[in-house]
Amino acid sequence: MISDLRSYVDYLDRINNLIKVGYEVSPELEITAFTDKAGRSKRYDSKALLFEKVSGYDMKVATNLFGSITVLRELFSNTYANEILANFNRIKSNTFTPSMIKGAKALMNSKPKVSQLKERHFRQIDSLDELPILKVWPKDAGKFITLPLVVTRSPIDGSLNVGVYRMQVYDGETTGMHWQAQKGGAIHASQALENGEELKVSVAIGTDPYNVIAAIAPLPHGINEFSISGVARNSKTALMQYMDYPPVPENADIVLYGKVDPKEKRKEGPFGDHNGYYSIPQEYPVFHIEKMYAKEKAIYPASVVGFSWHEDVVVGQFLFDYFKPIIKSMNESIVDIYLPPEGAFTGMCFVSIKKRFPGEAKKIMFSVLGTGQLSLTKIIAVFDEDIDIRDTSKVMWALSTRVEPQRDIQIIEGTVTDSLDHTTNLPDYGSKLLIDATKKIRGESYSREWPDTISLPEELVREVERKWVSLKK
Repeated sequence: MISDLRSYVDYLDRINNLIKVGYEVSPELEITAFTDKAGRSKRYDSKALLFEKVSGYDMKVATNLFGSITVLRELFSNTYANEILANFNRIKSNTFTPSMIKGAKALMNSKPKVSQLKERHFRQIDSLDELPILKVWPKDAGKFITLPLVVTRSPIDGSLNVGVYRMQVYDGETTGMHWQAQKGGAIHASQALENGEELKVSVAIGTDPYNVIAAIAPLPHGINEFSISGVARNSKTALMQYMDYPPVPENADIVLYGKVDPKEKRKEGPFGDHNGYYSIPQEYPVFHIEKMYAKEKAIYPASVVGFSWHEDVVVGQFLFDYFKPIIKSMNESIVDIYLPPEGAFTGMCFVSIKKRFPGEAKKIMFSVLGTGQLSLTKIIAVFDEDIDIRDTSKVMWALSTRVEPQRDIQIIEGTVTDSLDHTTNLPDYGSKLLIDATKKIRGESYSREWPDTISLPEELVREVERKWVSLKK
């Protein structure tokens, strides 16, 4: 059973999905180089790394923990959450499987259980300098905590939010807090600002994979991520409370408690981000740490992102496929939806549809732009169902042969964009590109008869395939 980070690392070792690095390595760039090599060695299925000797530190470092989509699918395959999502279309017709009913009950009863922090299980640390925090890329502004679970509580209704926001280390007890305006942590900070108060913040570093994936998942604001991780784990998430700070997972290896003054901002970045570029420095909130704890033999987890094929691509694709049934249920004509890794999540989205009426491709594009974090997508292209949108050659062929630029391309100006998009003139504000790459039908400003694509009869192709085998002999 996977109960914490250490047991997850042991699990990866048992299934031969872990590389133990016995060399002494530096947390400045060298761990990045090893992790970059691992991520590119086998796309979507690379192994995790455990660095056993980190220069200047007693603590081990684990990276690329989520570099294998096969492992993620296995972890989440036998859960009630998976059963509900995989059969989400049944909800509309009120036809439920027994597992779905059990899953719904589990979700309703998944409220985390909270106990008090047991300080005997931890040692107090005095400075962030005691942790092997990485400097990831050469031109980064410094060291960054890259896999923290940041927990905040709404000053209005007391609801919790858990997000993964990078934290630039300014000194031994101060970091940046890179929560973007639409994120739950930023919403809670805005509420605190309106109330004229500071926001208590807890940070958990090193916990089980279910907590981490739930914190990364694009859940609607107000849904408790710890409840979701409990359903995914098939057991309630155990939390621990310390004073009046938001609770954190009981199995966390490292915990930071502190506060954010919503009025205080400080330059954050540059940081080598998942789009392959260094982020443009901007003003972000500051996290002042008041207490720090670490367990004995704690493992420090870190994530390395950059242009394609790092674990953020794997996690993004896994989560998108995991929640895809919900998106498809809202648009019955959708056949498939795909975020190409080269698009860095928000850069590009491909959708294939079973087109039924004029203008449906644009309807789908506007629907996608109104769905959660997909609203940040910069370029959306819609294709017919005969196009495999995960096949780049098929996509390029359709863009070349089914698009008339004046008619099929639309630019929407003055809308929300990803904070990480450096191409816009203003942060968080730019434009969208919509491409209708479907075959045109009557009623879509197309007066001619669309030609058929070239193909041979399937029966003939099968017959030749059978004969071809004998020719090879």
